[in-house]
Amino acid sequence: MKKYHSHTLMYLHETIDLGSGRSEQFTADERSREDIFTQVFSDVYQPMMEELGARLFAIWGTTPFNGHWPQVTVVWEIDAFADYARIGRAQSRGGSHEAPFGTWRAFLSETGARGEGRIMYAGRSNNTLAQLKDAGFSAGLVIQEIMQTKPGRQDDYIRELERLYVPWSESTGKMWLGSFITTFRFNEVIHYWALEGDWACFENHYPSWKDSPPAEIVTWMSVAPALRDGWEDSILQALPPSPLQ
Repeated sequence: MKKYHSHTLMYLHETIDLGSGRSEQFTADERSREDIFTQVFSDVYQPMMEELGARLFAIWGTTPFNGHWPQVTVVWEIDAFADYARIGRAQSRGGSHEAPFGTWRAFLSETGARGEGRIMYAGRSNNTLAQLKDAGFSAGLVIQEIMQTKPGRQDDYIRELERLYVPWSESTGKMWLGSFITTFRFNEVIHYWALEGDWACFENHYPSWKDSPPAEIVTWMSVAPALRDGWEDSILQALPPSPLQ
């Protein structure tokens, strides 16, 4: 069963496909779509969201080698549903931030962008943005794992992942950034694994095993299938505004 842990924070997750159109602001600009997106994000969207109490947790671009591309993933940290309500009111018609939200939406429309949003609870052992920054945690290159669990088994899956998989994963260069439970859905968990040394992690630690899987993985694979139905991985690279790099 999905549980809310009162000591944890909440997160807004945005997946934005960058589209094939062009904004009139940049018709003479030959920079990549990712660069254009990042500039408008930094000039318009990020200041507005931070003014409303959201903290930028991460902004990553999908690498063209594994994942849907061109695509950007944005994660905001908020304290509670009250912050979500404030942001929702502000962007609505007649809201305090209707104009800047309109500018942002117009840019997305002009560029043909499309997206998907999620509201997420943090897993019980996740660290906050402040804690991660204090620890010097780097998330310049990450694996995003969108997991379909068995219905209602999100917390069970995270608990067993922490117990059986995380120690082995971190010993092979994949540092656990956290696991997030998508609210209003009954079977989704998103994990993030920061790759030690960014791209060098693949040189230093892959393949994770060459012959028979280690005992930890054998144990994990005996438990995991009863808790999950499938998953999709993407390799994401931090864009300039991202704080954990």
